[in-house]
Amino acid sequence: MRELRPLTVDRVADLAGDSALCTFWQTVPRNGAIVRREPLEVLAEWVRDVTTEWGPPGRIAYVDGRPAGHVLLAPARYVPRLAAFPTAPSDPSTLVLLTVRVNADHQGRGLRKVLVQAAVKDALRHRVRSIDVIGARPLAVRRHPCVLEVAFLEKVGFRVARDHPTYPRLRLDLRTVVTVREEAAAAVRRLLAKVPGVRPVPSTHPDGVTRARASDRP
Repeated sequence: MRELRPLTVDRVADLAGDSALCTFWQTVPRNGAIVRREPLEVLAEWVRDVTTEWGPPGRIAYVDGRPAGHVLLAPARYVPRLAAFPTAPSDPSTLVLLTVRVNADHQGRGLRKVLVQAAVKDALRHRVRSIDVIGARPLAVRRHPCVLEVAFLEKVGFRVARDHPTYPRLRLDLRTVVTVREEAAAAVRRLLAKVPGVRPVPSTHPDGVTRARASDRP
């Protein structure tokens, strides 16, 4: 059984998966040297701060009750490592996808895509128009494992918003995602409306009332 749960402080240890806890996006080198702190402490503090001021910064996927992968996202103002990238967004409120990681025994099962979809749903709850992400091209030979590859991002719908030879910034337009979803639902309703004896498919309106649209009646 697969379940997606919000990232909370008490679930930080479940981010480790098959490797060490990643604090790449939550830290920056100072004067050429990295300040050494326990990764669990760094991430717990970061999750606590983001959750208090914005909301849970991601989701953890559990398969049969065990951690299988996770996705992290947060407004740019909570991501200090962005300052190291020439393509970082200038608006601190920009919602940024940090990383999507899946444990080795769950690779190739579509879980990374499911995690991105979960991030999209969370973003829509915050009423933002898009999600940005720093991606790495093959030329980035020393790519950190917490920096997502451009090929994967484009495969799940992101498009280059600011190009760069090694670290472009990509964007997923959530208005397009919503439009496509609504158009697909409308197409299904129109198709079923033509079938004799089939009642129109109800649609849920923003006011919370579920009713059949007049245009869908036979």
